[in-house]
Amino acid sequence: MYQKWNNNVRLKPKIVRKCGEIKPLDIVVGVLCKDVESTILNVLNVVNKGLYKFFPDFKKAIVVSMGFSSDDTAEAIELFQPYNSIAKIVTDDITLGGKGGGIRTIIEIAHEAEAKVIVLLDGDLLSIEPEWIQAISTPIIYGRADLTVPHYIRDKYDGVVTNNLVYPFTRAVYGLNIRQPIAGEFGLSRDLYEILRKHPLFPPDFGVDIFIVTVATAEQMMIREGLFALKIHRSTGRYLEPEKFLIPMFRKVTGNMFELAKYYEELWKKREPKQHKSRYKEHFGQKPIPVNVDINKLKKTFKNEFTTSKMTFARFLPDEIIAALDNIAHHIELFDAELWANIVYHFAASYKKMKTDSDKDLLIESLKTLWIGRFVSYAIETKDMDINKAEHVIQKSAEIFEKQFSYLRSIY
Repeated sequence: MYQKWNNNVRLKPKIVRKCGEIKPLDIVVGVLCKDVESTILNVLNVVNKGLYKFFPDFKKAIVVSMGFSSDDTAEAIELFQPYNSIAKIVTDDITLGGKGGGIRTIIEIAHEAEAKVIVLLDGDLLSIEPEWIQAISTPIIYGRADLTVPHYIRDKYDGVVTNNLVYPFTRAVYGLNIRQPIAGEFGLSRDLYEILRKHPLFPPDFGVDIFIVTVATAEQMMIREGLFALKIHRSTGRYLEPEKFLIPMFRKVTGNMFELAKYYEELWKKREPKQHKSRYKEHFGQKPIPVNVDINKLKKTFKNEFTTSKMTFARFLPDEIIAALDNIAHHIELFDAELWANIVYHFAASYKKMKTDSDKDLLIESLKTLWIGRFVSYAIETKDMDINKAEHVIQKSAEIFEKQFSYLRSIY
């Protein structure tokens, strides 16, 4: 599941020359594009407006990294023309793999162009506004952050990898209370992106979001939530087909999250446990678009996979947890947050001991089954809740991960 970056890949010479012609830059807005023909032109036009409106005196560029699309994304990009004061660079990703390849391409271009700030955006955004560019980049411009991460207004069933795994794990292990550590959009300072491009664990795939946030935390960079907005993106509609989008994303994100925990073990194991005081403030702004999830289908998937993989779990979990899971497979509502936290921690500790890629793949695949069960339990619990009450459930789970942090340290 975890893939290493190929350090032999390089930018095309014509792109390097273009960077030399426009350097040094103040701001680079990098847009990631793969199969986004219906949305990319609007995203680029909004970025253009945002840069022109809020940063008229800055040297700036829009960089489009194209991820080997099967539709007419490239043709749509050709239609885009920025204002004269804004440079435009369009290039293929420098490697196959996915989102990480696109982000590394943008970082390499920013490096060559000596950019002070990078703003990273997905090309499938539907709700993007010009103000987003200002909100994401301003804390970095004024020296108040190295990394800005949006806090999006999302449905209780959106961000399913974040809510039940990435957020509580990151908060407990690294002491970072950033609500959406794999939000999809980021602002990066030059100091941070130079650390990232030299890092040995830079991933070419979906795991790049958690990589960025974890490295920034571990390297003691300044991190801020830099945008509060409603996020609507085209990929949300894929939640009804989890095998095509959510589960591949889970595999990549989790693999990289555990690989990074192994890499930074000495750092987080020395850290004193930190219990954040969750303040359950009510959200009363815009309401997110509901995300439809087929709970019955996921419940069936969990029960079937648990039955066929029960013996495999014994490689990673103690007998008492296996017994509890056996009961949960028939009464899924009982999959509580404390049991889930202990399961995740056992899998993280087991990952450290895995010697081969096939063993790591098996571990992630096993955890995926249990993650589906935990999500179904959460969905049943919050079925009649609004997003505020559902957020209480997520926060309580994160608090339990923090309380169990000493347990992780004892078994890792």
